[in-house]
Amino acid sequence: MKRNLLIVLVIIIMCGCLSATLSVNTPLPSDISIISPDPSLPEEVRALSGKWVGQWNAGKQWGWDCAIYVEKVDKDSAQVVHSWGDYTTRAGSCHCAADWRRIQEATVTYSEGKATLEFLTPPYRPLKGPNPSHVLTGSREPGQHRYIFSFTLEKNKPDTMDGHFLSAKNSPLWIQLKKID
Repeated sequence: MKRNLLIVLVIIIMCGCLSATLSVNTPLPSDISIISPDPSLPEEVRALSGKWVGQWNAGKQWGWDCAIYVEKVDKDSAQVVHSWGDYTTRAGSCHCAADWRRIQEATVTYSEGKATLEFLTPPYRPLKGPNPSHVLTGSREPGQHRYIFSFTLEKNKPDTMDGHFLSAKNSPLWIQLKKID
């Protein structure tokens, strides 16, 4: 009996340590700043604030790291830093390079114990030009195909955000992000 209890305790401690060290390999801007949300916002909307990490296509050999920093959130919008690692296809070629974007006007919706964060971006491509901007509005950028990102946080799972990504080719991908900070 004591041995079984000891084994269970070791497993619980190991799982806690693994979840506490969850990290991703993604580039980030040097000026990330998380602003505490207004206490009058619904609990689920406030819970969006902070650092979230996960991996698209988790468990598959061609998945890639992702981090979402919800820097500022209010009733119907948020400022988000979206960061990702290299994405390598089954054939081994890099489909996109690691990079990040700051989304100034992500949409926040709330109903029935769920808060959803959604934004649009151009394709995962390295930024080009003499002074490429990492800052996007979150709406369709002129001349670009759009990628739709949507992440939902439920009241009964405050440290987990389930997300999906829909490309211009209607190719859905899924992710589960865990809150780090």
